[in-house]
Amino acid sequence: MSARLLDSFDQRLRLEGVLATRTGLHIGAGSSGDPLATDSPVVRNASGAPYIPGSSLKGVVRSAAEALFRNTMPLADADEVLASCDHIAGKPCVTHDDLTGFREDHPEDSQAVAEAIWAKSCTVCRLFGSLAIASRVRFPDLPLVGGAPLLELRNGVGIDRDKELAASGVLYDFEAVPPETPFQLTVILDNYTDWEVGLVLYLFEQLDQGGLALGGKTSRGLGQVRIDWQKIDETSLEKGNPFADLLSTRELLSPDEETATESTEKELPLPTTGNVEDWQTLATILRALPAIDKTQLGKQAGKQDFVKPKLSDRLGLGLESPRQKRRAWDVVLQRFVDSGFLVEKNGRYLLAEDSLEEAAPEEQELAEHNPVLQKLYDRYVGAMAQLWEATY
Repeated sequence: MSARLLDSFDQRLRLEGVLATRTGLHIGAGSSGDPLATDSPVVRNASGAPYIPGSSLKGVVRSAAEALFRNTMPLADADEVLASCDHIAGKPCVTHDDLTGFREDHPEDSQAVAEAIWAKSCTVCRLFGSLAIASRVRFPDLPLVGGAPLLELRNGVGIDRDKELAASGVLYDFEAVPPETPFQLTVILDNYTDWEVGLVLYLFEQLDQGGLALGGKTSRGLGQVRIDWQKIDETSLEKGNPFADLLSTRELLSPDEETATESTEKELPLPTTGNVEDWQTLATILRALPAIDKTQLGKQAGKQDFVKPKLSDRLGLGLESPRQKRRAWDVVLQRFVDSGFLVEKNGRYLLAEDSLEEAAPEEQELAEHNPVLQKLYDRYVGAMAQLWEATY
């Protein structure tokens, strides 16, 4: 029980992929307060790019789990019971009075209190957490992949529910992220069982198939997304050294960094205008970015004195007017594309060498990727199916 209570480390599963919008997506940031701006902008990060809060995604997935498991089965004295409490109806599985009683019964034993909370918690609270117990599945915020898209501006009208007509004078507009916008998806499960992973994968499959919707305005067709899992990593104390994996990630166990960088950078051509060494420096920065984006490129390059007023002269861009110079980073990325160092695909910039890997025929991708993913589904979702059969 100790590992499930997160007071020790047993194992961790990290799922990574891409969540892309099928339709428009609206996750509101509240009223802008600007009379000239949209009434309901989408949520943005510090650089002004839209993103998906992890809490929004977790709320959708958790609500679906609650609907799946909500029943009247007893919760106490059962190790694994597929059930969900009902917070909305004011019927949590662990109440404030329960917590008070547990602490009075075990005044000097916090471990016993935690175990009592676990025993009375429902399936959903044990996995997703509650006010009494920590969550064992985490949903980090989903950043945008590639450059920021041009957001859609849509109109709406308020409804008078009594008259079943459009309400007078209630016309508004709102922003929406356009279809085919990709976001980086990461889900982390700690001290899990196979069936819990299977539950999470099943719920994401429902999201992928349109059974669930993300964000607001879903009654208007917004919020449909697709999921493409790209990487699933398992770390446990029994199956390897987690510290060695961390060192590998930080390249502390790799060959000499300068030698590796020099040999790699010669593989792709660079723009020939301006200072060649400056182009090589920017190419090195681009290789280090997790996703190529002009905002991040400008941020990292600025640390090495690559600022917009100097870019045109240093790189031979030929930008003259202030307006042209404000778009300097767009021109820089386009020069990299023209030279063959970068490739632009669906609004995203990729290293040319990476794009070759992505350009594999669809048949080959299905043959190589899907059997591996299907094997994991058989393991995890199969465990969930067996527990469902045993419970119901």
